[in-house]
Amino acid sequence: MAEEPTRRSPGALPARRAWWAAHDPGMELQHLWGEVSRLFERASVDASGAPGHWMPVAEEEDAGDAYVVRAELPGVPRERVLVELDGKELHVSGSLDEAGGGDALNRRKGAFSYGVRVPGDVDDQGIGATLADGVLTIRLPKSGKPSRRRIDIGVADA
Repeated sequence: MAEEPTRRSPGALPARRAWWAAHDPGMELQHLWGEVSRLFERASVDASGAPGHWMPVAEEEDAGDAYVVRAELPGVPRERVLVELDGKELHVSGSLDEAGGGDALNRRKGAFSYGVRVPGDVDDQGIGATLADGVLTIRLPKSGKPSRRRIDIGVADA
């Protein structure tokens, strides 16, 4: 004869926590972000141990009458930033050498560069750039409105 299972009252079982209650996703994400940052920092160091290149966080926007590019360059003085337009290629480069810093703060050092292809024609004479509060803003005015025209299809000689 088989024994019947013992029934217990609902309060008799030990309370279990849900699997997600034991983990803090925010802390795990913060830890992961730190590990990824350290990985990229190590990858940007050359064989001699000198810091290498880094790329600033940047965004591009079509503001209607102009293309606007913003790049985060905290602590970089204006004199250490070079902005160039070569055809439709916008290049931002420079370097940052911060003295000091301990193990707790990860500071960017060395050369940086960022490039983007401008989607349309730009008025070269109207380009302007400002660096304020660690954000470089480049405004590239469009050189006219895009036009649409109908192209007639001719008859080919047979």
